[in-house]
Amino acid sequence: MGARSGGRTVEGAASAIDCPHAPDCVGCPYIGVRYGEQLRRKRERVEQALAAYPALSSLAVAKPVGSQRVFGYRNQVKLVAREAKRGLLLGVYKPGSHQVVDVSRCPVHDSLVANALAQVRRAVERTATPIYDERSRQGWLRYVAVRSSWTRRTTQVTLVVRDRGWSGESALVERLRRSRGIGSVVLNVNATTGNAVFGDVFVPRTRHDALVERVGGVHLKFRAGSFVQANLGAARRAYERVAALAALAPGEVAVDLFCGVGAISLLLATSGATVFGIESSESAVRDAVENTRVNGLHNVRFRAAGAAQGLDTLARELDRIDVVTLNPPRKGAGRETLRAIAAVAPSRIVYMSCDPESLARDLADLAELGYAAQPVEPFDFLPQTEHIESVVRLDRADPVPEKVEANVG
Repeated sequence: MGARSGGRTVEGAASAIDCPHAPDCVGCPYIGVRYGEQLRRKRERVEQALAAYPALSSLAVAKPVGSQRVFGYRNQVKLVAREAKRGLLLGVYKPGSHQVVDVSRCPVHDSLVANALAQVRRAVERTATPIYDERSRQGWLRYVAVRSSWTRRTTQVTLVVRDRGWSGESALVERLRRSRGIGSVVLNVNATTGNAVFGDVFVPRTRHDALVERVGGVHLKFRAGSFVQANLGAARRAYERVAALAALAPGEVAVDLFCGVGAISLLLATSGATVFGIESSESAVRDAVENTRVNGLHNVRFRAAGAAQGLDTLARELDRIDVVTLNPPRKGAGRETLRAIAAVAPSRIVYMSCDPESLARDLADLAELGYAAQPVEPFDFLPQTEHIESVVRLDRADPVPEKVEANVG
């Protein structure tokens, strides 16, 4: 039997846990489902996505690699700030509405994040910080984002604010700076009326403006706004698998598309191969370049460009490209990028995906372009949710099909 809760009793892999926000919060649709069953359903989702394409009907799906933590794993959150009768409300929108559900004590948040959220609430309430009202468009604090680093046992707090006009800003920042477990405070200015959390301008308000985390054999330094996986413990194993499937040797050349702050690129570079990372976000590329110095690697370079355009430019400069790795957003790589990859004719491709449906579509396109997929290997980054990551290697057909033109605009 699980423990009794005012919300819902949740059965984990080995024990029960209380969720104080269920059933109002719908962010964890699998909450209450035993973890083995969650993994079975996620594997089935990948299989169903592949089955929609005749070319992939016989492609095997391996047993998913589970997360070492099924609760307390989430190392970053982005929450809406709302004023409530009992004080600051930090939560998420209910689907299809702008009603905010409190998730500040969510059991999937890691303990560093949970502590930082409690510190933020205390500081906001004691400084009487004006909370933004989206109806009147008045107030100041709109969102709160927190990231944690278990390597340094610290957190980074980003306050998304309407402007820099509130006179109490410095007092709030100072209180947060002196709070236990908070290592850096950043302001993000977002005066827009849309649904985007972040605006374009990030303003560091403490001496340290970045977090450092160890992922596999490399250290990653990332600033507010750069993409980071929400479960770095699970991501580490997936990244290491990407590097193993790439099977790079010294003297080979690899290109890592959608590289972010460089996690996969840097792991690939430890093989001794020459690695080029391509990423459209200039801020992420700045972090990636700094990460080469943090790790003392001299055989990896980063460029700010779209995936297809960046790969096409590199292909004109290099004699050959042996391996392409990619980790695109949820919408997948898309036809233009896939044709650019096929045009450089790497002997192998390693694709990491966060969405089974876009992965299946792209694998079917790559099959038409002459690349055969090995079994798909799922990795669970977000227990209690339907989300599943996948890693798959593809090998170029022999003989090589007719040359593909990149068709990059």
